[in-house]
Amino acid sequence: MILYSQRTVIKPIEESDISDIIKMYSEPDAFKYVKPFQYKSVEFFRDFLHQKITANKKEVQFWTVKTLTENVFIGTANLNKLADSDIIQIGCHLSRKFWNQGFASELLEKVLNYGTNILKLNEIYGVFENENIASKKLLEKLDFVDFEEKEILQTKVNVFRYKTEQTN
Repeated sequence: MILYSQRTVIKPIEESDISDIIKMYSEPDAFKYVKPFQYKSVEFFRDFLHQKITANKKEVQFWTVKTLTENVFIGTANLNKLADSDIIQIGCHLSRKFWNQGFASELLEKVLNYGTNILKLNEIYGVFENENIASKKLLEKLDFVDFEEKEILQTKVNVFRYKTEQTN
């Protein structure tokens, strides 16, 4: 499933996207607020991305985001199960040069719409480390509400929840 926002095209990850994604993952502070991914090797990330490509064959869960007009790599978006849980999480990872330009909310609105209107998910979660104030503000802007605090992969995180109108 290819999604479009005002300024982006959101396409399922392909083998040809891996080098751009690994370059983004190597940027300073790329995983400042994602402790389980800090200090991982290029091989780890290459394996991780190949797993995402394989998982996408069953159901699209991981996308590459590029600018709509110039086809410039911006980052990634996801809508998938979190770690070893049954909760479906939404997220994005943007290359540093695209931070603070409204791309995260723009593309996550499209992914959220896909999850609720196409996949008919009743609940979608946003998960972020306590110190990540930008993610908290983004989720609040998208009408997610504080749900719980928990530990996932030895990291304390906040979990916010988005519920569709047909659920209580």
